[in-house]
Amino acid sequence: MTDRLRAMLQTWFMLSVSLTLGFMTLIFLPEHAKAVDVAADTITRDANGVVIADGSVIIKKEGETLTADQVIYDAKKREFKAKGNVTIASKDASIKAESGEMHTVNKTGELHNAEATMKGGERLKAANIKRDENGTITAEDATFTACPPDAETWQLRASNAELNQEEGVLTARNARFELAGIPVFYTPYWQQALRRKSGFLIPYVSTSKTRGTETALPVYLAPAENWDVTLTPRWMTTRGFKGEVELRHTSSVGHEKIQVEGLKDKVLSRQRSRLQADITHILPYDISFTANADHVSDRNYLADFSHDIEAISKSYLQSEGTLSQTAELGEWSLLARHQQNLTLPSNATTLQILPRFESSLRLPLLDSGTALHFDQQSTRFSRTLGVDGWRVDLNPYLEVPWQLSGGGLSSTLKVGGRHTRYWLKENIGQGKLSRNTFEASLDTRASFERISDNRKWRHTISPILRYDIISAPDQSLLPNFDSGFSQLSMSNLLTGNRFTGRDRIERLNRISALFETGLQHKGQSSAPAHTYMLAKFGAAYEIRQESIDTALLTAPTRPFSNVLGEISIHPTSNIHLSAEGQYDPAQKFWATARTSLTMDSQAGHKMNISWQRTDVRYAAASELITADANIRLAQRWSVFANWQYDRLLKITQHGSAGIHYLHPCWDLRIEGYRNNLNGSAVNSDIGFRFLLGFKGLGSVGS
Repeated sequence: MTDRLRAMLQTWFMLSVSLTLGFMTLIFLPEHAKAVDVAADTITRDANGVVIADGSVIIKKEGETLTADQVIYDAKKREFKAKGNVTIASKDASIKAESGEMHTVNKTGELHNAEATMKGGERLKAANIKRDENGTITAEDATFTACPPDAETWQLRASNAELNQEEGVLTARNARFELAGIPVFYTPYWQQALRRKSGFLIPYVSTSKTRGTETALPVYLAPAENWDVTLTPRWMTTRGFKGEVELRHTSSVGHEKIQVEGLKDKVLSRQRSRLQADITHILPYDISFTANADHVSDRNYLADFSHDIEAISKSYLQSEGTLSQTAELGEWSLLARHQQNLTLPSNATTLQILPRFESSLRLPLLDSGTALHFDQQSTRFSRTLGVDGWRVDLNPYLEVPWQLSGGGLSSTLKVGGRHTRYWLKENIGQGKLSRNTFEASLDTRASFERISDNRKWRHTISPILRYDIISAPDQSLLPNFDSGFSQLSMSNLLTGNRFTGRDRIERLNRISALFETGLQHKGQSSAPAHTYMLAKFGAAYEIRQESIDTALLTAPTRPFSNVLGEISIHPTSNIHLSAEGQYDPAQKFWATARTSLTMDSQAGHKMNISWQRTDVRYAAASELITADANIRLAQRWSVFANWQYDRLLKITQHGSAGIHYLHPCWDLRIEGYRNNLNGSAVNSDIGFRFLLGFKGLGSVGS
């Protein structure tokens, strides 16, 4: 073959391919339609204008992709027939079928021996599935389920089913619900929401000693995409009817979630209620507004009606709203706070903050990081009974950081002062209510490490030394709104003032030291290093032994503090052993001690045991033992238990145990419990909970 002839054949072949693909693009589209991409092993056209695409056919058009073994297109009718491994994929669903006919203009068609799978995994199967121009799918003698194909436990069989992909709703008529192939119940009409939609939610059922038999039927309303509301009428045989409302809303500037519940208690013969809120908004100029509320009508409401173990044990509830802004040189905030003390019969003596303005300004002075700070807080304290009024606290200070060239050693020097002034509502012969202090601190840190010769082991040592000096006057005659003395702990060892709040400041000349060490092992280069051990030990030495308020803090009896210690050991990735405590070297006793052991395995077993104790010579005596475990009996079966025992009171504060079955398509959880209720109308709440859930349908129980 000559070069000229070869060139002519190549040109003819390329021209033929281009014309064929161009022709396919035209015939698969009506006039003014969007472009379509077609690919196949072979594409031919007969004398009647029918195009046949064979072998790995892929057609992409307007957000949909069709694949098949063969596609036959009739240009006159604008229809095509697909055969063999037919799949139509879109953003809403994926449909598989043996064969089908589709119209290219209005997207209507019919698929045979088809199965439609939605984004959430729900599947609709039928011998024939039809799709109209709006994308709605209808099926005769249909089967619907949300179970995975290899674990199909429940099915909904219907003589007729309609799937509205735009609204995300399945409507079935003459339907029966089957479990493991056994019909459970029949309904002439069934509507299943595959996305958020108004309607009834799964009922709630439980029983307990304090509330009796408890049933609820939530109603979900979703009138718009950006907000919804849940109404829950709840009946308790012992307490009566309780109404609950939960409103949620979101927008471009933030979100709101508000929950209100209340009832006329049959036991106490009075109205009781709870309000919760979580609101966040971003206002102009990057100003943030947040509001968080949790308020109850009486101090025993949570003990009587909450299903949350942590909520039952709460002593304080707090509701506040805050405006705040952060800028390059500082930040400010304005807040109002309401507090409830659930340990008192009356909330009249509880302080409220109405309002508080706080700001922080940082002015850089040198490139080294030296900066001048000015912090202030102005607060209006209010309460029904007791002293209230204003407090203004000003705190300017200079911060000078330093770091050794190459790292390894750094220090930070802070020098400043504080002025605090009070204006009380009723100043009864207390004279000038103000305080001035001088404060300075030097924090020095070093870091040393040693790496083994094979570069597998790494040992680190980090000593920290801090010096604090505060010149503060006697403050026993000043009002005290929010201050209390905190016992020494690892969290406040390296702080200058161990008083909470701003009404009291220690007079001190203190040296504090903390020693940290760790041991790590590096295995394979791609795997992260494993930390075998972390430990901290610290103590403080008080040169000046003086008290600024003997009612809150008597003068220390010795200069050396207790010795603090924490250690965490990970002998394997599945075992974690930790311990911490304070030891009094003068009287030779452990003031506080806590230890815990956590174990888990690849088989799914988990266990945690902890013990903690506080000696009466240090603080209020306490000793608690807590244990919880989850043991897998088989691939899907597990048992669980939780126990908290008070050794001083010799009572179980909380205990529960149950069994859990987890299937890919459904799960069942049954639990019995007993909670000790301090301050409630009864001493304990005993009952059981169960939860039966079906994937794609919801759950029944608590």
